Amino acid sequence: MQAYLVTNGTILTMDPSQPQVEAFGVIGEWIVSAGSLAEVEAALPRGAGRLDLAGATCLPGFNEAHNHMLNFGFVLGQVNCRYPAVRSIEEIVARFAERAEGIPPGSWIRGRGYDDNKLTEHRHPTRWDLDRASTAHPLVLVHSSGHMLVANSLALQLAGVSRETPDPPGGHIVRDEHGDPTGLLQENAMELIERVIPAPTLEDMVEALRRCNDAYVAAGITSSQDAGLDDPQQVEAFQRAVQRGSLRLRTSIMLRHQLLPHLLGLGIKQGFGNHHLRIGPVKLFADGSLIGRTAAVSRPFLADPRPDNCGITIWSQEELDELVWQAHAAGFQVATHAIGDRAIEMVLDAYERALARLPRPDHRHRIEHGGVLRPDLIERIARLGVLVVSQPIFIAEYGDGFIRHLGLERIQLTYPFRSLLDAGIRLVFSTDCPVSAYQPLRCIQAAVQERTASGRSYALEEAITVEEALPLYTVNGAYASFEEHCKGMLRPGMLADFVVLERDPRRVDPEELAEIRVLRTVIGGETVYEA
Repeated sequence: MQAYLVTNGTILTMDPSQPQVEAFGVIGEWIVSAGSLAEVEAALPRGAGRLDLAGATCLPGFNEAHNHMLNFGFVLGQVNCRYPAVRSIEEIVARFAERAEGIPPGSWIRGRGYDDNKLTEHRHPTRWDLDRASTAHPLVLVHSSGHMLVANSLALQLAGVSRETPDPPGGHIVRDEHGDPTGLLQENAMELIERVIPAPTLEDMVEALRRCNDAYVAAGITSSQDAGLDDPQQVEAFQRAVQRGSLRLRTSIMLRHQLLPHLLGLGIKQGFGNHHLRIGPVKLFADGSLIGRTAAVSRPFLADPRPDNCGITIWSQEELDELVWQAHAAGFQVATHAIGDRAIEMVLDAYERALARLPRPDHRHRIEHGGVLRPDLIERIARLGVLVVSQPIFIAEYGDGFIRHLGLERIQLTYPFRSLLDAGIRLVFSTDCPVSAYQPLRCIQAAVQERTASGRSYALEEAITVEEALPLYTVNGAYASFEEHCKGMLRPGMLADFVVLERDPRRVDPEELAEIRVLRTVIGGETVYEA
């Protein structure tokens, strides 16, 4: 069993009782001592090794509390249409046409990452745009938000989507002035296409997880909470990836509500598993995306083709109440995607009703994203003890679109970090990758700067400091998954999961936060990445 001490640098423990130490000691997977160099040396066996930080900064590994690991792994192999790699619909067409060359006709080609707000044309691509890339291949392009996609004519034909196809519940088929589908499918309407795309094999999924793992550990991430699996084979892929050693990240998986009966039938509860792979909350969706203007808001979006567009609710209030109740009554934490203020209010109503029927003092129910937060909603969140799992990186990547679609008044209520902290709410940071960039330091930079991609100031009064942001990505990430007893701090009894940064994020200009190099990532005492 390996034993070593870590010293000769800045060690930020995130432990309020001992925020900074001279050294800490590791035996096997665990931290056994933290304090002065002499204290740590005395706690370790003779002949223990030494990890010399050489003046670098060490802190607990980042806990990515809301992301989509399988999706990200697959996206790494798809047509990249993210800005600034792609700036126009013409460039999207060119990229798809290039990928189609040499691929047998009939093969599906997928892409991801466009943002209509950043395209030169300031509109969504259409089926007819994608048809110019290929009519021999079914093409699918997923929006950066992940809440809508564009399909070419062949893909629509294979899916049976025509002018006669009705909107599914919780979804919308965008149509032109003649009633014909434009190719843009929003929210649950995406399933019309997704159900006919050949499913990835188990081996495909394992390889996707390997790609995700390798990217994440290079960014200093040691734990990840996947935000929603809906198929048993996906769960098997995670198990196989862990068994093979290709998934080193400690992973908590949220399971979509449709898998809850299977869990209950097997007697599986939240927390089942081990430190490497465990069952997390039940995941629900209440609305769509803010940048895609499908989030359920109380006032219509601006600069929208439909002047009355207040977004999409996935469920009625009665249906949402029942889904929350089923998970809550079964003892699960509930994590609900809710971005618009109307959707957040629906979720809080559902949580409050479930808690009234069956009080649970430490439920830790979560709102995933929590985009548009009115003051009355913030007060309710605090009173109910609900966690908010937020993504500051959205401001940096999508803030210009938020301003365009909400206006300057409403963005002051959008992702209000300072207000949430001041209200005593447990705020947790994450990136929602692949919706946004996965690097935690970029996310922290966004929370500190409150600035959009164009350099425009956002809600400056909601900015927080680096010192405040770091615990939200370490301590609070562990708390969000009921693992604060073993993760999130560098102190005795905690898992030896830590990251070594080239510079102290507290001591650099905010402009340079995202440029700090990750020198080393350690999980369970073992180095899994070294620059």
